[in-house]
Amino acid sequence: MKIIGIDPGIKKLGYSVIREDLNLLESGVFIPSLKLNYESKIEYLLKNFERLVKSFSPDLISIEEIYVAKNVQIALKIGILIGGIIGLCITNNIKFILIPPREIKQLITGKGGATKEQVKFMIEHLTNCYNFKNFEETDATATAISALFKLKENVIFYKR
Repeated sequence: MKIIGIDPGIKKLGYSVIREDLNLLESGVFIPSLKLNYESKIEYLLKNFERLVKSFSPDLISIEEIYVAKNVQIALKIGILIGGIIGLCITNNIKFILIPPREIKQLITGKGGATKEQVKFMIEHLTNCYNFKNFEETDATATAISALFKLKENVIFYKR
């Protein structure tokens, strides 16, 4: 089984592809040009995500839910991006799950209020991979691994 984890963002979209044995196949970040307008950034991110899906043929896509702090406008924009990702999942007949950030941290570290550094530490040890370049990659990997943990709990996923 292959799972793609997504850490969604308009400026940076982190992704990670893992197998159920926690073998990391690939991780990275899609970064649209700062010169692009919002719509073009969404298009860039969705096209790259679609290429990733076609490349790996995942069984499941795990998406980190939006964390709404102070800027509702940014949350709405990321929500539109997530909607596009879900649309691609449906079009490609792939199951998906949305997981809140606090739950991901709880599943990975045992603490819902864990720091990014604590999540990174656990992800490195779980995957035996120590060359992550940024937090977007470790967050995406944590999102993918969280979905795997939830699979073992027999959580119901959004059906194809």
